Amino acid sequence: MSDLLRRALGERIEVESVITGGLWNTLVDPNQIENTILNLAINARDAMSDGGKLTLEVANAFLDDAYAATHAEVTPGQYVMLAVSDTGTGMTPEVMARVFEPFFTTKPEGKGTGLGLAQAYGFVKQTGGHIKIYSELGEGTTIKLYLPRTRRERDALDQDRRFAGRRRQGAHSGGRRR
Repeated sequence: MSDLLRRALGERIEVESVITGGLWNTLVDPNQIENTILNLAINARDAMSDGGKLTLEVANAFLDDAYAATHAEVTPGQYVMLAVSDTGTGMTPEVMARVFEPFFTTKPEGKGTGLGLAQAYGFVKQTGGHIKIYSELGEGTTIKLYLPRTRRERDALDQDRRFAGRRRQGAHSGGRRR
């Protein structure tokens, strides 16, 4: 993922990763999370036209009852938090209120579809998680994805893929094909 980000962002954007030890598990599709990170990183790059810094952070988080009381869609509990932060232009409150709307974009015509943040929102909601934006004009933006913790040790998707691979192998061995 780091190589993909470096290629997509170019040489003028410094990329830093901060990964906390002892991370909890979460059940998400690896392709969807990569696509979401890439969309958020490209939006960050576009907000840093003169270059800047993109920081990816992954940590465990607890959203408590007090936080949930002020965010009706949040279930209190344990989450894996993924934050994408930039040192770009930041967003106005008016823009922040609309960024998750499909096809909403602040980019010039032909430069963006307005689907990146809508896709991120849909993905996070599909997992039962929460997404939050913090932004200040002239300072930058941080988008935090909160993905629910699972107590499972292994991703069911991994297990399904291994099982499907064994099934395919067994279907073609030992018999004649007609």
